[in-house]
Amino acid sequence: MSQSYLDEIAEQPAAIRKLGRLVTPGLAIRAIRAAIDKGDVRHIILTGMGGSLFSAYGTWLRLSQSLPVPVSLWDTSELIQQAPTLLRPGAMVVAISQSGESVELCRMTELDAGVSIRVAITNPRDNTLARWASLALATEVGPEQTVSTKTYTAGLAALYIFERMLIDGGDTVAADIATLADATDEVLARVPARLDEMLAFLGHDLPLTFIGRGASYASAMMGALVTAEAAKAPTQALSGGQFRHGPLELVRDGFRSMLFLGGPGATLDLNLKTVADIARFGGRSLVVAPESTAAALSGSEAVLPLPAVAEGLLPVLEILPIQLLMVPMAIARGFEPAKFLNGSKITVIE
Repeated sequence: MSQSYLDEIAEQPAAIRKLGRLVTPGLAIRAIRAAIDKGDVRHIILTGMGGSLFSAYGTWLRLSQSLPVPVSLWDTSELIQQAPTLLRPGAMVVAISQSGESVELCRMTELDAGVSIRVAITNPRDNTLARWASLALATEVGPEQTVSTKTYTAGLAALYIFERMLIDGGDTVAADIATLADATDEVLARVPARLDEMLAFLGHDLPLTFIGRGASYASAMMGALVTAEAAKAPTQALSGGQFRHGPLELVRDGFRSMLFLGGPGATLDLNLKTVADIARFGGRSLVVAPESTAAALSGSEAVLPLPAVAEGLLPVLEILPIQLLMVPMAIARGFEPAKFLNGSKITVIE
């Protein structure tokens, strides 16, 4: 078993607690908001690869609803290959990379044709992406040797801090992060006792489908990525809406899924119907849900309840059970958990 993987999972509460210091660049972020309001920024691009891209999904949704300019979310490989002309004056680029050295992000810095504002969110303080940025935010959670755990959750929390300060000054951010750190501690203490039950319910030899809506779609995408990397298991990630458009036909005896129910809101009833339909057609769905909405389930489904946190930080908690589940799942499949066999921690081949 990869002890470093377990150690990196366990380090997440402390890593999140340290992120309160990212509130200090408040003047720089207020200047960015002033540039947006003045019209100096006409387009905001959020970009990254893998988990870094997924971590920005919720931020993209919320910024799109809150800012007076268009906000887009780009896979960096597609951005540099299909639309490099977007990297021009009037654009603000928020680039997320755990290492700051992924080949696509480095290539993007070379293609920059006068981007007006450059924001980088990375783990180490000194890297290619951070040196390119006009505002570099470093999570500094320490080295990570295996599949992304603490760099993903810290990066997602750092994006939340940045977006809240950009939208409304971030008055509640410090309290939100402190609550998240405590909740992360709670989940990591609670879930291990249920891992055998989770593995028995989902199995280890069948494909897994991850389903989510809104910001929890990020958890579906990251869950599929972690499962493929850490347990070498076939997976797919779908939004709740896309699941209805064809993949619903997969549901029968032997279908296994994890569904992220999300908090109270417009899509809760839609998610509850999806859970019910999966059961009606003979499939199984392990539901990950905040305690506030878990009570809405009938009781026949397997449910992992989560403590209350700010809505934008819920995906941090949603991924934790999957990180832990990868240990028994990988072992059952005959692999060392979270060990890279075909790739590497930092992707250097485009």
